[in-house]
Amino acid sequence: MKARLLAVLVVFSLLAGAQPVAAEQVTGQPELSLSVQDNRIAPGERSTLNIAVTNDGSLDRGGPAALEQRIKTARGVSVTVLDEQINAPIEVRSGTVTLGSLPDGSVAAASFRLETGESLEPGTYEIPVEVAYSYTRSADYSESLSPPGYSDVNYADSFRRETMTVELVVEREPRFEVVPGETDPVVAGDTGTLRFDLENVGTETARQATVSLSTQSDDLFFGQPSQPRGSQSVFVEELAPGERHSVAVQVGASASLSPGSYPVAVDVAYETPDGLDGQSETLSTGVRVESERTFDVRNLSTSAFRVDEGEATVRATVVNTGAAAAQNVVVRVQGPQPLQATGPEAAVGDLGPGESADATFTFAVPADAEPGSLSLSFAVEYENADGDLRRLDEPIRRGVTLEPERDTFEVVDVNTSVTAGGEGTLAVTVRYNGEQPISNANAKVFVNDPLSSADDGAFLGSFEPGETRTAEFSVAASGTAMAKQYPASVEVRYDDASGNSKLADGLQFGVPIGAASGGLPIGYVGAGVGVLVLAGGVFVWQRQRD
Repeated sequence: MKARLLAVLVVFSLLAGAQPVAAEQVTGQPELSLSVQDNRIAPGERSTLNIAVTNDGSLDRGGPAALEQRIKTARGVSVTVLDEQINAPIEVRSGTVTLGSLPDGSVAAASFRLETGESLEPGTYEIPVEVAYSYTRSADYSESLSPPGYSDVNYADSFRRETMTVELVVEREPRFEVVPGETDPVVAGDTGTLRFDLENVGTETARQATVSLSTQSDDLFFGQPSQPRGSQSVFVEELAPGERHSVAVQVGASASLSPGSYPVAVDVAYETPDGLDGQSETLSTGVRVESERTFDVRNLSTSAFRVDEGEATVRATVVNTGAAAAQNVVVRVQGPQPLQATGPEAAVGDLGPGESADATFTFAVPADAEPGSLSLSFAVEYENADGDLRRLDEPIRRGVTLEPERDTFEVVDVNTSVTAGGEGTLAVTVRYNGEQPISNANAKVFVNDPLSSADDGAFLGSFEPGETRTAEFSVAASGTAMAKQYPASVEVRYDDASGNSKLADGLQFGVPIGAASGGLPIGYVGAGVGVLVLAGGVFVWQRQRD
């Protein structure tokens, strides 16, 4: 019947002068499927679920290629994970994903963010996924016999929403977490200890595990500064689910490393009870680095720091100017030759950030030392938090002045009542220029002709620095003494602060002698008498001649 109708139409078309046509139809539909390449998930983690959507369209009745392609194309494809239908602690943190058109033979990926709970048990989980799209279920057209072609196309479109599933698998396996421990900050230029616990939060025991640590900075290292390493391994024989293993390794930072937090990567290679090898995801912990330890020497002062002093003293304040504490701090001082440090070391104890302590050093200054400015170097040594001995790379230099030699005593006043041909008291006042109290001081005077002393010693007792005492002596001047000053000296013997006997001698001064009182001095009287005697003798001789 259809063929007879077609023939009638052809005849009619020929009689009408038109081209012969035929009515045709293309039918079919898209065929979408879902797959997941890596469908393994683990409890207590965030991950990405990548669903591959594949279109393998089919035809019920073919036709022109363009129409077939339309029939098999899914348009406006959207993919939604129906997390409310998942009966497990699996949450989807992203919504519907729109893929657009998906032609026959093509694949598109829809990605979703997942979060799993710690209570997720090992097993296989069916995840419902809704896929919605539009498509053309049929295309009617008129086919031209001459020339070949088609026209008058009519489409019948439709919309489809269907629910499919993908499988996610939770395997029995070890999984690990890093639980940070009480790690002290590492000071730049020093070492410390990195501490953490490695916990097996999985569902399988890990055996023969190697915990590999690595740093991301060349200035952060493991081990001692003399042999720095970029990685460190720790062996754990067995770690069952829920167990922890404490890890402690020495870590250091170069002096040039800027303060801040620096990551340390943690990888675990292990063996399962079935003898299979496994590798964890890279975990991370961190090390906080603080500024390099620094110290300062302040408030420098000296005592008896003079040429040829038996014991000179240098006092200073040592300050921890860094951000980290230092234990058992020791400061050593050194001066240029020919200075000799007799007490070069001072232990100032523990110093927290900003804390300070006083230090005292002693020197012997030989007589051939040149007075003037000179530099002292202070080396600082300490222990870090782990008890390791450390020292500053460069000593701290400070300038001091070496004073010229100074007399321990000096004569500051002389008073006497002695006159020519008489006796009197000579009072000599001396000042003590030392810097420590002294005791048992005795003075002795030395005079020369025409002066003499029958009582040349005097007890002065104790002196404080800068204090004066007056020593009194009995002296006499011969009749030939002139009214002027005559040289004399005094020495002082004393006990220093340590009980040692010392002598300060050669203290020069002048003794003023006054003129004789009550007439001419005896020398002038004697000369006058001699003149008179001589004159009388001349007179008698002259009378005898006459």
